[in-house]
Amino acid sequence: MNINLTRDELLVFLSLLGAKTMNGLGDDPFANLNDLEIVERLNSGEHSLISRGLLSIDENTATLDETLMTLVGSSVFPDATLLISRSEPDGSNEVHYFNATSKVLVEQTSPRPGIHTFAQLPDSEAFDIQLEMLLASLTAAKTDAEHENLSGGFTIAADEMTQIVAYCQQGEKAPVYQILIQAGWPEDVASKFAQHCTTFPTWVGVVAWNLRDEEPQALDPVMIFLGDDHCWLAENVENAQEKLHLQMITAAQGAEKLMALAEPLKKNYLQV
Repeated sequence: MNINLTRDELLVFLSLLGAKTMNGLGDDPFANLNDLEIVERLNSGEHSLISRGLLSIDENTATLDETLMTLVGSSVFPDATLLISRSEPDGSNEVHYFNATSKVLVEQTSPRPGIHTFAQLPDSEAFDIQLEMLLASLTAAKTDAEHENLSGGFTIAADEMTQIVAYCQQGEKAPVYQILIQAGWPEDVASKFAQHCTTFPTWVGVVAWNLRDEEPQALDPVMIFLGDDHCWLAENVENAQEKLHLQMITAAQGAEKLMALAEPLKKNYLQV
């Protein structure tokens, strides 16, 4: 079971549910639109949903299609979400959200600008298969196990890593190198990391659950920087969230780290 929506259709759906935004649309999906443009976009989306049989309006009462409510509604108000993204040095970004409730698990993607896809994953096995497909290029990368945990790793401030990621997506090695040198990294390691992060893709994984409770739970984000002969694993330093620890691992270990983020969803929301 799956459904595709245009951005305008999705905005209408959000307005009918009384939601301001959702994962994948940013804090304000109407940013940079004036009042007239907003009305035009919503009218266009409403007419499109009606013509597709996904929305009916009778005496000012709106009725939404059951499949639409199940797949998209659960993604607007999930109990848990796992995000897996892959960023390329050219700035392109492929993002997958896995939104779970007690009744359904939905993969949310945007295969091209303006189009949003919602597909149900029926069980834990299908979930694993989809994750393995997403991480196949990482798993298959040839890396050298002897680099694992080399030198015990290095640390860097979280705000400096934010700058590094931005520079990596712009292909700018020099500022990445300078940030690492100022953070006390050895010159050869800093040079190699700067080369890698501006040449190879980066994966990010984030998971949170119990999102409808007063105290949601989450695991620390995981970042995997692919290199030519090893990967870098970046994780928050325990009891010091403003710092990140980076260590060299194999590509297969990086994929395992990202796969492990799915466990809270499988444990709490899926039959395994």
